[in-house]
Amino acid sequence: MFAFLARSFVQKMVTLFFVSIVSFLIIHLAPGKPSQIDPMNPKFTPEVMERFQKEFHLNKPLHQQYLLFYSGLLSGKIVSWKDSRPVLPKIWERFLNSLPLFIVGTILTWTISFPLGIRGAIFRGGWFDRSSTLAAYVLISIPGFFFAYLLIILVVSSLHVPVIGMKTFGLQYSSVLHWIMDHLWHLILPSVLGASAGVAVLSRYVRNQMLEVEGRDYVRTAVAKGLTPDQVHYKHALRNALLPFVTMFGLILPGLIGGSVIIESIFSWPGMGRMAYEAILARDYPVILTVNFISAVLVLTGTFVSDLLYMLVDPRIRL
Repeated sequence: MFAFLARSFVQKMVTLFFVSIVSFLIIHLAPGKPSQIDPMNPKFTPEVMERFQKEFHLNKPLHQQYLLFYSGLLSGKIVSWKDSRPVLPKIWERFLNSLPLFIVGTILTWTISFPLGIRGAIFRGGWFDRSSTLAAYVLISIPGFFFAYLLIILVVSSLHVPVIGMKTFGLQYSSVLHWIMDHLWHLILPSVLGASAGVAVLSRYVRNQMLEVEGRDYVRTAVAKGLTPDQVHYKHALRNALLPFVTMFGLILPGLIGGSVIIESIFSWPGMGRMAYEAILARDYPVILTVNFISAVLVLTGTFVSDLLYMLVDPRIRL
């Protein structure tokens, strides 16, 4: 176990190093220069540009910029070019905003998808399977922004309540419970919208995986032995059908960073996805590079967690 952990840690550190180099080079190979943030602004005189480049080390060779940036990032000295705020506290604030959306959306996606997919596979060709398949294709086909506007119009016109933002603007809270309920209400709609496409895709994947396992020899042997349908479906078929989802579960961690730009923009939710999009538009390179670096860390962490979970679920796997 220790040898595996050490070897995996070294491999992922090497991978992270090359990812940081590639992302840094891609940012600097993009058209335009960092000093061209707002060329139409009369305040950006040549003297200001020169001072800007010197302050952020843009006048140094690229390899020195790389070392200065990541050393400053690890020490917490890197600031945003847009508002001069430290990058890590700024990202942490947006991360906390995106975390409830991610948790609720993930719970809804996984708790709804599996019952739908399993029941559709067990009763293949029945009315439930046909209706759930039709609903899944409809949810996959409808654009997210269009579905979001439909939900907003439906909720606002029928319930006459605000749904934009993380809380009701100008509302004075009478108690902690009132504050919690208001935030939960604003959380429900974007979470449901974010989970809808995930439920549609994951439920189809669960159904197909169950159908593939149900046709294997050991399942037919279990039926021939006279086991009950519940034992066949949930003890023999489902346990083996779940193995690919262990890998998927570890790879949902990058969703903490990415979020959904469309959902956060429509609902005015100050999350990670919206911040990254605004940073790209503003050429805020420190924020872009930091978000990309954290995303790479989460991806590598997710793959490591998947390896460990896969070993625990499948006894045939050895480290």
